[in-house]
Amino acid sequence: MPETRFVALTIIAVALILALARMTRIPPSVLWFAGGLASILLPGPVPPLRVDPLIVLGLLLPPLLYAGVSSLSPSLLQRAAWRGVAMGAFWTLALTAACGYGAHLLLPGLDPVACMAIGVAAAIAEPRVLTESGLDKRLPPALGEALSAQLASAPLLGVSLSIFTAKSVGGPFPGLPAIAGTLAYDVFAGAGVGIALGFAMAHLRRRLDAPQAETALSLATPFAAAMIGEAIGASPIGPLIGAGLVIAWCHAKDEASGLCIASPESRQLTKDLWRALDAVLTGALFFLMGRALPEALAGAQSLPWLTLATAAIALMVLCWAVQFALSWAALAHPNSPPIPREGGGRVASWQGAALMAGGAGRSVVALAVALAVPITTPAGEPYLARDAVVAVVALMVVASAALQWVGVPGLVRWVRPGNEA
Repeated sequence: MPETRFVALTIIAVALILALARMTRIPPSVLWFAGGLASILLPGPVPPLRVDPLIVLGLLLPPLLYAGVSSLSPSLLQRAAWRGVAMGAFWTLALTAACGYGAHLLLPGLDPVACMAIGVAAAIAEPRVLTESGLDKRLPPALGEALSAQLASAPLLGVSLSIFTAKSVGGPFPGLPAIAGTLAYDVFAGAGVGIALGFAMAHLRRRLDAPQAETALSLATPFAAAMIGEAIGASPIGPLIGAGLVIAWCHAKDEASGLCIASPESRQLTKDLWRALDAVLTGALFFLMGRALPEALAGAQSLPWLTLATAAIALMVLCWAVQFALSWAALAHPNSPPIPREGGGRVASWQGAALMAGGAGRSVVALAVALAVPITTPAGEPYLARDAVVAVVALMVVASAALQWVGVPGLVRWVRPGNEA
């Protein structure tokens, strides 16, 4: 099958499956993944899914992450600086270390870099199930803001670590000083050029009064940020987050003064465009991962599928345990506002931590990180551990989504959080 036809069929399948999910109330992520599995029955050879990491991280992730980041308000980030932004960073680093070491213990045949890749993918979490099911509207503002504010830090660290990992395949473990230096460069240099790009785009959009041109510039911003990040040798997500936060800040500032950088028609057009792109790209990643799983299980010949599945479940439990511990510590902090309980009273900090940990499942970004692991080492030799990484991450993400759709509604009913601060 030609690659162009396969891409077209993927887009068609994603749209039809999304419509089916809305009619049947089945989680769309689960249906997308099942559709990818079913695609192996298509007649004719299907193009391989082993792509260059920079293609995945430079083309798929920028529009997927930019919409969420640019919609964050500066006041939200200020209110949730500790419970959201800082916790997102702590979660990412702690989960990467814990799950990377856990993968080393559970899958002793994998090299340290492959274990680190699994840890990085497992560390990227998001409250997608809460938003897709509408349960986020039942959460108090303090809790919802904390989960949303993590988008300002967790993707930056996670993607930076994933790029660094992809460049290290086939070699020894790079060491903590090298990892820390890479993260510092990505955060400061990458975010710095992103801030400059954001101000430039805001200035240009203020001079326009054409919704189509303004929307085109909005769409071009994440790709420009990714290209700048690649040009300076940094993660493409650093400039993207810097530019997105500046655009959000300019929107808030201009709305206060009555002068906006985009017309009302442009804002509505841009909002609809980003929502549609988010659905298509998310569905495509789940679909492609479902298509890649049988191949990955077959390729990981030294590790039976039962071993890989057991490792995925164990790592998922470890993720939730670490998230619970960190959330409990944050909510128990004296400066953390209490979470009201429906009908009066307050939610215990450990119950709020259970809701935060349960609501933040494995992210669709993890699928992109796994698919971006190179098939060969820098020396050109096959990287045999890639299939095990893809299989474990795919099983973790899909199992996490399925369990969340079943368990999170009951968790919300048990905690009974109030909607008022």
